[in-house]
Amino acid sequence: MSDEHRRQARRFQITVLVLVAAVLVLASLLSRRFFEQRTPEMPAGLSPVPPLLPEADTRYFRVTALQGEVEALQSGQWYVVRAGHLLSTRDVVRTRPGARAVLRRGGVELELQGNMDLRLDDLERETARVGLLRGGKVSANVASGGEHVEITARHTKTANVGAARFVVSLSPSGKVSVAASAGAARFTSAGRDVIVPEGSVSTALPEQAPGDPEPMPEEILLSVVWPEDDRIESQARLKGRAQASSRVLINGVETEVTEDGAFGVTVPLRIGKNRLQVEAEDIVGRTKSVDRVVTRAPPAPTLVPSDKELWNP
Repeated sequence: MSDEHRRQARRFQITVLVLVAAVLVLASLLSRRFFEQRTPEMPAGLSPVPPLLPEADTRYFRVTALQGEVEALQSGQWYVVRAGHLLSTRDVVRTRPGARAVLRRGGVELELQGNMDLRLDDLERETARVGLLRGGKVSANVASGGEHVEITARHTKTANVGAARFVVSLSPSGKVSVAASAGAARFTSAGRDVIVPEGSVSTALPEQAPGDPEPMPEEILLSVVWPEDDRIESQARLKGRAQASSRVLINGVETEVTEDGAFGVTVPLRIGKNRLQVEAEDIVGRTKSVDRVVTRAPPAPTLVPSDKELWNP
């Protein structure tokens, strides 16, 4: 090969390397653009009214308190929510795990717990209708008997009876529970209405009527039947009982609680010590946690026959 051919080949190799590097840089920029982009702040222009809207205006809910990451869906785009933002009909509010948001409209205050979606359906002059779309709990505090709030959750509807403070909880399976801590709430499902008075709770299974209200226990209920220790199996069955309206988490993962309060789950075990933690949170927010260490022994060694004479050195 002549010197000229060698120089051309070298120039070609350098050109290819430059093109490859450019493609890699462009791919990195696109990856950051599409996969690492943070949810944008809600632009002020999306609020059709000035931020100094009078508190008595019932056309909007105002975000009055926040904790953690909270977003709102407006015009097909999710935005980060800040205190003072105004939310109107058909807006959806999403709280991330561990977050909390408080919305206020006149004398109605809604508190949204973590990991849930709430849609603002209708905001009439005296009645606010909202829909609990996914999981979690929403608390309603209605200061005046002249105002009303209706919360739909799957197949159910709950509304205040006069001035009231109540909670609506939706489980992953679609079970809905309602408790009143002040005044009373009307709980409707499958053609049946029940009045949940102060200090009581009622639960409705998916597509079923609500049960008769029962008094809230003075202490949170939680009992656990632990797996036996020093076992060799790779998994174990853990079960227990709590109040039907409680949320139960086992090592941080929520498990379903049946109508009679029973729960059970199969947990994996690694060789050695395994810490199992069970936490129950009742519908009004009280918690109780218990834990235990379960040991899984290593499997017995496998004996392999040998033809070697053991007595020979």
